[in-house]
Amino acid sequence: MFARAIGLAATLVLLGVGVAVVLTITRDGDPSEQETFAAAPTATPKRGAAKDRKAKGPTRPQLTNAQRESRAAAVAQMRSQGFEPVAITTYKPRQTLRVLIGRPKASSTGVRGRRAFFFVREEYIGTDALSPSLRLKVAGQSGSEITLAYKRYAVGDKPCCPSDGTVKVRFAMEDGRLAPRDPIPPMASRLPPA
Repeated sequence: MFARAIGLAATLVLLGVGVAVVLTITRDGDPSEQETFAAAPTATPKRGAAKDRKAKGPTRPQLTNAQRESRAAAVAQMRSQGFEPVAITTYKPRQTLRVLIGRPKASSTGVRGRRAFFFVREEYIGTDALSPSLRLKVAGQSGSEITLAYKRYAVGDKPCCPSDGTVKVRFAMEDGRLAPRDPIPPMASRLPPA
């Protein structure tokens, strides 16, 4: 049995050598065969290499000083209205339409919920709605359109647990002003029942 396995392995090695010889000989002939030969499979990366890439995470392009200043001015505008950013990563200074989600400052009393603050380049243009929403986040964005996700509350829901689903609303510039392309959920469903 062992001798049969060695014989089979030797046959496979000879076949591999034969294929390599044929490819080398025909390589000088037809150009299309040369391209096929050149497209040999690449070596598999070492096991640790993939792990190292995951540990570092995706690289983000560095912001210029002007882009950092633009983001800082947007945060200052939000703070002047009594809000602080939930995260500054939603502000994309390379896009025309930009957004920051804000929550009330700890020092503000009586205000609850989040608001989306929109900017066209460095110019502040307004918020998503007249009243805040308790559960609001950026669901997607491109250069000229931003999608917000609103979690809706049903009657009897606790503040922690909205149960009436999520509604996505796209915002874009129309006729020089910010406009929702989808209906914004009513205030009663964006805040938990009192």
